[in-house]
Amino acid sequence: MAEFLAASAGTWLTRRAVHHLDHQDDEAGDSNLTIEPFEASDSVVQRVCDSLGLASSAQVAGGARFWWESNLKEGSRSDEQAAVLVDVVDDQNPRQGFLLRDKGYIEKQPVMSTYSFADDGLLTITTRYDTNVGVERCWFVTEGVRIRVSSVQFLDGVSMTTYCTELRCPSTDQLEAISAQAQSRFHLSTPATGH
Repeated sequence: MAEFLAASAGTWLTRRAVHHLDHQDDEAGDSNLTIEPFEASDSVVQRVCDSLGLASSAQVAGGARFWWESNLKEGSRSDEQAAVLVDVVDDQNPRQGFLLRDKGYIEKQPVMSTYSFADDGLLTITTRYDTNVGVERCWFVTEGVRIRVSSVQFLDGVSMTTYCTELRCPSTDQLEAISAQAQSRFHLSTPATGH
């Protein structure tokens, strides 16, 4: 999981399609997802463990902060659209473990999920809430493209599916480097004119 979170660090453009199976209604939208991994020594680990009534264990291997933001306006980051995830590794098998979250994706309460990685790197996260079960799968197509699919099954049978394609956004430094490189090429290809 630590390697997966490190590979996921940065900001992603998320293109999302949601299908509500109970009323055959679809919705779609774009947003930015920012992921910032942290080490096991981060002070947030204890806060998340406390929220779930758990002692911080030696198996904690760090985690990540997540923010969902508008991609149409700067400065749209808010704690309402944020979550913290703590990775607790299975000491018998490092490809599986538990994720402790200060708030779940579906029900906004502290929650514990199980996770496992398949041989091909596909990550499966299963979360059992009070009234539903969520299953999310995520994998990298390339270093700059991720796919996430999820389903939610409620106790009354109403379910929802979500499909997301996520594209890595270049950082400000990377954009400035690209701009400088493009300007340099432009100046090299433009013949000098004398008067």
